[in-house]
Amino acid sequence: MMRHIFTLFLNQKRTFGGMLAEQILVFLALLFCFVIVGEKIAQYFSPGILNTKNTFKCMLHPVLPSEDFSPAELQQKMDRVVEKVRKSPFVTALGKSKWLVPYTRPEEMYLSDSIQIGTRKIQVFLKFADKYMNQVFQLQMEEGVWLTDEPLEDGSYPAVITSQLMEELSWSQGIGKRIHYNGIVFTVVGVVAGIKQEPLKVARPTMIVPNRVQPDTWFEYTARIKEGEADNFRSLMSKEFNLMMGKDYVRLSFGNIEKWKLNDMRDVFIILLGIGIPTFFLFSFAFIGTFGLFWLNSSKRRKEFALRIVVGSTPRELYCFVISESLLLSVLALLPGIILFCFVYPLDPVYLSALGCACWVMILFSVFSAWWPAYRVTRVNPVEAMREE
Repeated sequence: MMRHIFTLFLNQKRTFGGMLAEQILVFLALLFCFVIVGEKIAQYFSPGILNTKNTFKCMLHPVLPSEDFSPAELQQKMDRVVEKVRKSPFVTALGKSKWLVPYTRPEEMYLSDSIQIGTRKIQVFLKFADKYMNQVFQLQMEEGVWLTDEPLEDGSYPAVITSQLMEELSWSQGIGKRIHYNGIVFTVVGVVAGIKQEPLKVARPTMIVPNRVQPDTWFEYTARIKEGEADNFRSLMSKEFNLMMGKDYVRLSFGNIEKWKLNDMRDVFIILLGIGIPTFFLFSFAFIGTFGLFWLNSSKRRKEFALRIVVGSTPRELYCFVISESLLLSVLALLPGIILFCFVYPLDPVYLSALGCACWVMILFSVFSAWWPAYRVTRVNPVEAMREE
């Protein structure tokens, strides 16, 4: 049957050649679209995405310079506010950190510095956190434990590193390793899967250390609250803050970190829409065109199908014949795209999945575009068809 279909294609080059060119164009557009979407999905789900659902950042805003509060006193008062709010029933976790909260700024604006391991120096992102921040962002611990606020028994400070730093250093075991930074000795007590500062970028080598080794006075306060308790949290936090500090010199605001993450991906959504919408319309018009051509072609070949019925073809065989024509045409359209794909993209799971999805959509495209014409062919009346001019 395949040989006979190829003969039909050769005899009707103009009809099937146009359909073939159209399907090649559709497949290349679909492949490009699926590759872009696959890359973005892989980037988003790569290790290091933090759980920011129901998390809020509390930000201090000085209104006027004041001699009533020094930076150290302001920090102490804020710490007392946090201690009170942390005990409320609708707060799951409330911690203090610096440079840890994601999606607040471009990646290049996060603190990075060099650390020393033995005689080797390496550039990493540095973050400071207390013992509660692991509960706030629910970081994925691969081994070891989270930070404590106090020095270890040997006098060094605890540090948590990311698996990306482990890979950079070619370590198979990180727990117990010594790291030197800014004249302080740190001992690795835990390893996390990663920390991404932007949702669609890969996690970078990072080290997290206790807040107390950072002499600066400003920190970020972040809370994870229970579902539906956002208003209660804001009210309680504002109340305790105003009681402790008043409203004249410092004000408090709240940022929804999950919304920041969505805003951070807005440009990507626009890009995907810019690619997806034209591809959708191209696919729709190609489907209509292919359907129409198959319908017209099958109508012109009514006598041919009538003769096939007369010589013994069953309706099922005719149906499979027309569907096979469409499938073979689509398979031929896939070949140039697959060859191009092998030269342009690496053969890893993300890109191969995109190729598989594009091929699967094209197969469905061919079946559905020929389904109704194939069904109508099976309903041909040989006597009436042979009488037609």
